[in-house]
Amino acid sequence: MIRQVLWIAIIAAFLVLPILSYAQVTINYIGINIYYDNHTYTKIINITSNQLIIPMYQYCSQGGNVLFNAYLDPLSNLGIVSASLVLYNGSSLNVPVINYSPKYVSMEVNCSLPVYGVYLGIGSYGPYPLEALVIPGSSITYTLTQGSMNISIPSIPGLNYLFSIIKLVSILPAEANVGNYLTAELGTEYSNVNIGSISTYAEITTYITYSSNIDITANGTTYIVITPYYYAPITNTQNLVLAVSSNPMIMLTGAPWIKYHYSNCTLANPGIPGITPWTSYLIYTPYCMINMSVNPVTVNIISTSMQELRCNNIFITTGSGSIMSLTSNLTINPILTRALYVSINGIKTIGIYLNSIPTSEITVSLPLIPRSDVSIIDEAGNSLDALIYLNINGTLIPFTNDSCIYPGTYDIYALMNGELMNLGPNPIYQGSSLKVPIFSNYVLNISIPNECPDLNLELLIKYDGDQYAIPLNGNNQWVSIPNAIIGSQVQVELLGNGSLLYQREVTINGSSPGSLVINPHMINFMPVDLLNNELPNAVLNVGSLYYVGPGKYCVPINSSIGMVIYGSDVYVVNITGDNIYVRVWTFGALGIKSLLIIFGLLTLLIIIASIIKGLSNRGSSSGDYIIIK
Repeated sequence: MIRQVLWIAIIAAFLVLPILSYAQVTINYIGINIYYDNHTYTKIINITSNQLIIPMYQYCSQGGNVLFNAYLDPLSNLGIVSASLVLYNGSSLNVPVINYSPKYVSMEVNCSLPVYGVYLGIGSYGPYPLEALVIPGSSITYTLTQGSMNISIPSIPGLNYLFSIIKLVSILPAEANVGNYLTAELGTEYSNVNIGSISTYAEITTYITYSSNIDITANGTTYIVITPYYYAPITNTQNLVLAVSSNPMIMLTGAPWIKYHYSNCTLANPGIPGITPWTSYLIYTPYCMINMSVNPVTVNIISTSMQELRCNNIFITTGSGSIMSLTSNLTINPILTRALYVSINGIKTIGIYLNSIPTSEITVSLPLIPRSDVSIIDEAGNSLDALIYLNINGTLIPFTNDSCIYPGTYDIYALMNGELMNLGPNPIYQGSSLKVPIFSNYVLNISIPNECPDLNLELLIKYDGDQYAIPLNGNNQWVSIPNAIIGSQVQVELLGNGSLLYQREVTINGSSPGSLVINPHMINFMPVDLLNNELPNAVLNVGSLYYVGPGKYCVPINSSIGMVIYGSDVYVVNITGDNIYVRVWTFGALGIKSLLIIFGLLTLLIIIASIIKGLSNRGSSSGDYIIIK
């Protein structure tokens, strides 16, 4: 009946699951292509900080130049805000790029330089539309002789700012530069320029900037020519009024998972950078027909141990409401599906935001722990087969095979041999082990090789908060402990007349019966008088125990001193050793008797000596003698 109630409670708890703590995983990837010595190196890097350093020295071993490309997904909320070379001495070097946008940078690395790698600064930047009209604005001209100037790009209602092409014409020996946030140098040339009727030699440096505020610093006469470009999504062009001189272009941003098909369209080469490696420009005509097909992106789901995840209690839901089971991989439409939600037992617990997908296949590592990665062991380290339940907000959730959970500390229960045991709070992480105690009837055989005379002995057994005393008869005693937990401790004490003679903790293991040999501290007590005769009435006092006369006695544990009492005299003795030999300053009954005998013998000897001397004197005069019988 109890088990039926237990299972009903577990099933009910499973149907009414608590809301687990919510976690969020944002996936940002950047694609890297390196072309060197007729070879190509391609890698997808997980962006975990706003600074990336990609080593390049290993690709420069053949000398020459190496072509470096880095690109983001045009729909991501990240941008490449700066790009430079990192030299071996730790300094950075800005070099002209072939192409630059917040989603794409391409540069040629000169291997004759002591190059260590390429530095990329990553920051927030909005997505681009996949199809848009690009409209160049009117050029703006400034003159700067000395100092710095901040220029704001004018906004146009109905259009979005895209980028600006900046030309700095510095009349030599003048120098000028542009702040490098979201800005890159495209190239430098030297040429004769005509200023009015004067022809002079100038340095012409071309920049591209995606910032709407530009800081320019000059030392000498510099002419600044800025041509801004704007865009409008094609879906919003039906009400757009364009000036005839605008010369709009169709910009197809493109991505690795997009294929464009168009007809009645003419490719354009406007001389401006592309937003991505797949960007195309078309001449705007009302007859241009564009079709787009989207290839699905494969998302590989793995655990933190880089193993495939297969969890029967985990489902992936999308923002549109579609549900997919968590297998080793799944396919998504990268335009429509950027947010995925991991549901554990029907409750959303992990949000996955695919912010940047610069490739047709990505790998997502989820911090989920499969049941197969958690081992169940006993206190001795042996594997166990036990059902595990997680107590979450008062609800028991079964943690079964082919199921997964979010890592953390859980209140854990184990069902073993029909008993539901609370293991208490335990952390569950990759490769963790849960220790489950096992109940058993444990028997302990206690033996006492040496008897303790003159004492009433008993065993005191303490286990699991309970204690009970067992009178000890003979040299052996069997102690039975029902429902003992393997790995727990039982305390055994030997008492003599209520004093603690011995104490030991025994670990309950899987083998029963166990054995314990008790050897209390025994001393050999030998009290003697001045004549080295034993004193049978001398008393040894240790703690609350009193022993009379010589003998072998058990003394309490941790006792270091005792008292020897004889008459009104008290002697303090050290009892840490095995032999206690005490000479008492007295004569015992045997000693007094011995003294009387000696005294009598001495008196008799004196009398005999006197008689012999008297007889000797008389004999000289008369010759008489006396025989003493």
